[in-house]
Amino acid sequence: MELLLSLFSSTGAGSIVGMVGSWLTKREERKNLQLVNEHEKAMANIRVHEQKLEASHELAMADKQLESAEVEGNIAIDQGEIAAFNTSLLQQSKSTGIAFVEAIRGLMRPLITLYLLVLVTYLAYKISVLVNGLESISSDELVSLYQQMIHFFLSITSTAICWWFGSRPSTQRK
Repeated sequence: MELLLSLFSSTGAGSIVGMVGSWLTKREERKNLQLVNEHEKAMANIRVHEQKLEASHELAMADKQLESAEVEGNIAIDQGEIAAFNTSLLQQSKSTGIAFVEAIRGLMRPLITLYLLVLVTYLAYKISVLVNGLESISSDELVSLYQQMIHFFLSITSTAICWWFGSRPSTQRK
């Protein structure tokens, strides 16, 4: 037994136990270091992902701000155009106070319309006389001409009615 005690208490055994202990300690330190490195790597990946999300969020917010600015700019332009149109209407509807001038202003549209209608009628009559009237046109061409005239008259009638009634001063504009 003394041999065993002397063997375990010898410097050789102490060195072996010390080396085994040192090796076990280093192994545990490596495992701890590996765990710390894995944790830091996972945290770095999370930070990278957070930064990507933050950057994409900031980019989306910048896009929304740009769209908002464009809409606000378009609204401002539209408001400016409406204000200019309203100013134009107010200037147009101002009375000069001179009855003769107001009468001429009131008669301009009807007089111009009447003049154009008389002019077109006169030209149509003169051309009809020059080409020998409807006798010079074949019946197929007459049918086609008749259809075109109906479409034309419906078009100008609806244009004139909508224009005249649409441009009348409303109670809000007066």
